[in-house]
Amino acid sequence: MRKIISILFALSLVLGLSVIATPVSAAVTTPTVVVFDTACACDPAAGYNITFNISASLTEGVHSVCIEFPAGTTVPASFATGDIKVGPLAGPMVSVFAGEITVTGLKVCFLVPAHLTTADNPIRVTFGTAADIGNPCTPGTTYKVKVNTTRDPDKTPVESAAYTIMPAYSTYKFVFDFGLTYPGIAKDFIPPFKACGQNDTGQDFDTTYDAALMDGAGGWWEYFTLNFTRDVAGCAQPCENVTLWAEVIAIPEDEVLSIDFTPEGIYELTSDNVTLEVGVEGDEDLHLWPDLPLDVVDAGLVFIPVGIHFSSPGTYKFCIYAECPAVSGCDPEDSAIITSRCLEAKVHQWKDAAKITLREKWNLISLPLVPFDTSIDSLLGSIDPAAKADILSIWHYNPALASPWLTWTPPTNGDTLKNLVDGEAYWVRVDYPLTNCGNITWWVWGTEKPMPESGPAEYPVANGWNMVGFTSLSDYAASTYLWNWYNVIGQPNPVVYGWTQGCWTDQGWDLIDPLTTALVSTQGYWMAFPHAGAIYVP
Repeated sequence: MRKIISILFALSLVLGLSVIATPVSAAVTTPTVVVFDTACACDPAAGYNITFNISASLTEGVHSVCIEFPAGTTVPASFATGDIKVGPLAGPMVSVFAGEITVTGLKVCFLVPAHLTTADNPIRVTFGTAADIGNPCTPGTTYKVKVNTTRDPDKTPVESAAYTIMPAYSTYKFVFDFGLTYPGIAKDFIPPFKACGQNDTGQDFDTTYDAALMDGAGGWWEYFTLNFTRDVAGCAQPCENVTLWAEVIAIPEDEVLSIDFTPEGIYELTSDNVTLEVGVEGDEDLHLWPDLPLDVVDAGLVFIPVGIHFSSPGTYKFCIYAECPAVSGCDPEDSAIITSRCLEAKVHQWKDAAKITLREKWNLISLPLVPFDTSIDSLLGSIDPAAKADILSIWHYNPALASPWLTWTPPTNGDTLKNLVDGEAYWVRVDYPLTNCGNITWWVWGTEKPMPESGPAEYPVANGWNMVGFTSLSDYAASTYLWNWYNVIGQPNPVVYGWTQGCWTDQGWDLIDPLTTALVSTQGYWMAFPHAGAIYVP
């Protein structure tokens, strides 16, 4: 029994010692920081109000408060009497004596000049601007001070809530927003500009759709949105008389193609939002319109421009700049670029037009371009409605299908042929007779090669007869177009037939000599191959 009592006594002693040895957590709570007169980066004489709650009273001349500033802050080696004051947030503040302040690096400790109790919470410590506390020079929102007292249980430093240091001067940025490109071109192909435009050089626009095309319905104007906006508000007044200018640089030749703003883009950055329209006409000038007061833009200047057209394929870089003639803190004699943005444009080729002529009776045709939109309704949209009514049906033979013949016959919805694509040939049946052996003009819009370019176009073919399209704006020999099929050892050459599309009864088959007879742009062909494979367009 005596042994059991001894064990229990020893155990109670150990537990009691354990309780005594348990650390007490810091009880300074909710420290917050407000920087004044400005929270501007690099301000050499900022003021700080720091508030917090204590859990144990502080005795005048006995207990201290310690404030540790974050890295980047400039803390003087000594303070004068009155540089630091302390007291209840809602009560009178008392100056701290210079001789009772100690500075160790970024840590400032001082004896409280008056009794403070928990009834005084929250406690406020003020470092006046005369104390010469210098703000960090790097703007950010992650700065925190550490606060503690020299009396338990508040001895452990506690981090304050984060406070913000603002940049000395506003920063600005350009933001681009791009719309969708033409049907059939991947969206990721277009930044920063749509890489094709209607090229009317040498084209014979002889339809009623010319005006609509040139006015924009056909894709002549290509829109993107450019936003010039304040990124981060600074402490100082915004720069006045900002000039916006841009340039286009050819890569890798580094040839700079100048773009002029009209009227001259000089703006006062003083208010919130103004919308201006910016346009590019042809290949030369970038214009601003309408004429608006030039002193009313600050946080948001929005341009609604049309895309720049490029005169030749290649890689280009479009750069736009905002320049201030004199930025405080910089060399006042020189202007400074306050923001810029450059984006690359890969221009593979222009948007081209090809004219297909449909005659009466049967036409064996193909698309000489890679179309932007392959739907039959879209492709036939350029044909005059009265002439379109004379198209009776379209046929295509696909040997890979169990029912190889696909047809389109208006106006039914049961068509098995819904799209026309490059690399395939089609029979187009036109009403007979047309007046004076007339014909139907059909414009097709597209590109000479798939976009973006990823190598030669590849068109699969089956063993035996295929309806093959000739994808080219120029005529050339069948042996050149079918280069990977001709003169292959141990393999017979493909057999190629064309179709004469004449007036009335002047129609018939033509056996194509691969070396002497050219394949003709917009015409289709029947081709027999010795085995399955593909045509790789050079």
